[in-house]
Amino acid sequence: MKRVKENTKVDVILKFRWKSSIGEHEEVHFCSINIWRDFDLFHEKIQKIIWGKKPGDIDKVSFKAGELFSYSEDNILEISKSQFSPPTTIRNSIEPRLGRFYPLGFFTGLKGVFPQNFKPTRIIYFSDKTLKIDTNIPISKYDIEIESFILDVREKLTEVGGECRDWCAIALENGPGMQVRYNGIETDFELNNPLAFSRADESDDTLFYSEPRITTHIDSKCHENLVNLYENLLPNEGKILDLMSSYQSHIPKGKNLRIIGLGLNEEEMKKNELLDDFIIHDINKSPEIPFYNEEFDAVVCDLSIEYVIKPIELLKEVRRILKKGGILAISFSNRYFPQKVIRLWIDLHEFERMGYVLELLLRIGGFTNYKTFSFRGFRRPFDDKYFGYTFLSDPLYVVYAQKI
Repeated sequence: MKRVKENTKVDVILKFRWKSSIGEHEEVHFCSINIWRDFDLFHEKIQKIIWGKKPGDIDKVSFKAGELFSYSEDNILEISKSQFSPPTTIRNSIEPRLGRFYPLGFFTGLKGVFPQNFKPTRIIYFSDKTLKIDTNIPISKYDIEIESFILDVREKLTEVGGECRDWCAIALENGPGMQVRYNGIETDFELNNPLAFSRADESDDTLFYSEPRITTHIDSKCHENLVNLYENLLPNEGKILDLMSSYQSHIPKGKNLRIIGLGLNEEEMKKNELLDDFIIHDINKSPEIPFYNEEFDAVVCDLSIEYVIKPIELLKEVRRILKKGGILAISFSNRYFPQKVIRLWIDLHEFERMGYVLELLLRIGGFTNYKTFSFRGFRRPFDDKYFGYTFLSDPLYVVYAQKI
């Protein structure tokens, strides 16, 4: 069996785990490493959990905050509010908001920073005249555990050059950490701003969803990742609500579960082989869910939270129908119907979207044991209709909590 050495290519899954004041977080990243080109870019502690390993090997290493990516108070800057200057094409639609992230290039007058700089930068304080921004990599404030799982090792016969890839930077510099409040302060997601929950198409949702879409909304690898995650997160028995259900559910087979779908299109749900029963209900017209108190052991809302115009009201209902200790899991990717997605969603970084969902749950209360998961970098299946347009599988983001 081949082992990792200089003339090999290695497929490895790196799991980055960290804890915040809110809960636990995990980024799962698929990496295809060219050892000759990429290996020197890894921290020496990570090299030790990869070098000499064979397929199936698992190893771990830990880093203290600031060890893998440096953190400095010098990267927290106080500037004039007038220096917040987005491009003229969007300037009138974006305002600085506490706890939110914006490209560093939106802030003018900073030494060595050009408008094309997209590094996520967080506003951590503002007044009428000043802003304070944090330009540190978000994950740099936290201790990190990294687990490696070797999938495949292949001998590389020739080397033709190419780009060197810093896989830890790819996975961690632009995302993980953004989903957490800054020092426990509420993030301003405009929850009281009706415009944030407006949509390009404000017509009745029953009209938009009247035609069945007998199709999948994520590729098969992303679906597999979600099913495998739910295999560990969801109970082995009980009653589950598939909220905003459609043709495909992502709940694993083989569990002793009674699965109820709630959605808008009857034909789609009739063809969903996992559903034991379903009801038609428009939650945007009426967020009150027609079920009894503490009726469900789990609720999943997959690939749909971005369409909800009254999320606080809906999640209060979810809390009501969950049993004590019941599980809530909300998942999404980066695909959506542009006509029906809320405006706020479009403005958010993908990891901020997890922060938005967490903020909703924290605001209504009644939940605990928060967790977030992200899956990125996986290969798109060859038979997927978008293969060639992009070679990466759809990213997956999941927010998990339990009712107190």
